[in-house]
Amino acid sequence: MKIERIKKIAIKKVDPELKSHNGLFGEGCTGSRCSDECCQWGCDVDLATLDLIMKHRDLIEPLVGRKIEKCFKTELVKDDDYIGGAFRETVVRKADKRCAFHLTGGARGCSLFFLWAAKGVSKRIVPTICRVYPITWHRGRLFLDSPIIEACKCLDRPPAGKKTPSLLQTQRKEVRALFDIKEK
Repeated sequence: MKIERIKKIAIKKVDPELKSHNGLFGEGCTGSRCSDECCQWGCDVDLATLDLIMKHRDLIEPLVGRKIEKCFKTELVKDDDYIGGAFRETVVRKADKRCAFHLTGGARGCSLFFLWAAKGVSKRIVPTICRVYPITWHRGRLFLDSPIIEACKCLDRPPAGKKTPSLLQTQRKEVRALFDIKEK
C-alpha cells in the first residue's frame, strides 16, 4: 500500500462551538475528576505516531504489559484524514476497559503521555485525537466530540467571577501543531 505522508490535517471549517465552549483551564485533564474515561474507546494512531511508538517500544511495553503488536486491533488503514496518511486502531483491554496504551496496575494515565511528560520523548508520540480531546475532526471539519464524558474538565464550571477560555484557546498550541486551518 502506497501512503502519501502528510504533515498536518487539512481543516476547512471550524465549528463555532469550539470558540465558545469552556476549555481545559488550569492543568487540563490531569487536574480533572474523571478517571481517564475517554480512554475507554481506545484511539486511532496516525502513521507519524506509530513510527515513534515502534521506535520506543522498549520503553512502552513494560508500561502496558504487552507487546506493541498486541496493542492494535486493525492493520494500517490508508486515510488522508490522518497525519501520515494512515492509522491503526488500538485495542481496548477487557480487564479494565482502557486503551491498550493506558498504564497498567491501577495507575492513572497514558503510557504515551507519561513518556512525553516524564521521559522527554517527543510529544508527537501522543496520538492526535488524545492531544486535542474533546476536539475532534472529520473530512476537513474541526468540531466538539459529542457526547462529552460527564466528568470531563471542560464541563466544569469556572470559579465565580472567572472567565474560562474556550476550547479553541486552551487547545491552541496542539491545534496549530496538528492542523492546517484554512477556513473559508
